[in-house]
Amino acid sequence: MLEVLPSPDHVVAMRVSGRVEKVDIERSIAAVEDALARQDRIALYIEIAMSGMTSGAFARDLGYGLRHLRELRLFARMAVVTEQEWVRRIVQVQGRILPQIEIRILSDSERDEALGWVAQPVEPTEPEAAQAPPSVRLLETIRPDVIGFEVNGRIRRDDMHVLIRAFEQALGAHERLRVLVRVVTFDGVTLEALREEGLASVKMRGWRQVERYALVGGPAWMTTLTGWAAPLTRIQARHFDAAGEGEAWRWLEAEPRGTDPA
Repeated sequence: MLEVLPSPDHVVAMRVSGRVEKVDIERSIAAVEDALARQDRIALYIEIAMSGMTSGAFARDLGYGLRHLRELRLFARMAVVTEQEWVRRIVQVQGRILPQIEIRILSDSERDEALGWVAQPVEPTEPEAAQAPPSVRLLETIRPDVIGFEVNGRIRRDDMHVLIRAFEQALGAHERLRVLVRVVTFDGVTLEALREEGLASVKMRGWRQVERYALVGGPAWMTTLTGWAAPLTRIQARHFDAAGEGEAWRWLEAEPRGTDPA
C-alpha cells in the first residue's frame, strides 16, 4: 500500500509498504501532479518497505515515467528511507544515471534527517553546457541488423540525438536487432538528453525488437543493471569485460568494420 504523508508544499512525501497495487501508483501520481501544479520544482521523500508490485502497478509506473522523462528537471532531489538492500541498489543505480538529481539513501533511524534535507529550498536548474565534445561514437558493423556504439563520458543532448536517429533507422529497417555497447567511461545522462524528442518511443520499440544486447566494459553496477533488466524485457543480455569484446561480437554473430577490435 502507499500512503501520502504531510509535508511542505514543495515536497511530496510517501510511505510504501507491503504489496503495491495499481491504485497505489495512481495515488502517488496524483500527489506528484498536484504538487507540480503549485510549484515550479519539487522534492520527493519516500519510505519503502514493500514486498512486491503487481503487473498492473508496474505497467502504470513505467508508463508514467516514460511520458515524463522530458520533465525530470522538475525534480530537484529525492530522499529514500529504507532498510531493504535491493531497493538501495536500484536507487544507487538511478543516482549514477541521473547525477543532476540529488539522491540520498538513508536508514529508518535517519527519517528526521531525510525530511529536513528534502525540505530545503530548491534551486533553479542550470542549462546544459554548450560545445561539449561528443561522448557517443557509432561503431559500424558488417551486419545492418547489428548496431554498436561507444560511450565515453556524460551523454548529452547531441549524443542522445545521434543514438535516437541510429536506433530509429535500424528499428524501422529490421524486425529484430542486436546491439553492442562499449563503455569506456560513463558519467551519467543530462536532463536535456532525456528530454530529447523520440527517446521514449525508441525505448518502447527497442524492448520489443532487440533480441540480443551485449555490454562491454563499464562499472560494476552496469552489470547488475543488465541482469535485472533482461528478464523484464525478454532481451538476451550479457556483460563482457573490456578484454572480452571479441567474444561479445561473436555472440552477436557480427564483426565491427574498420579498426575496431574484433
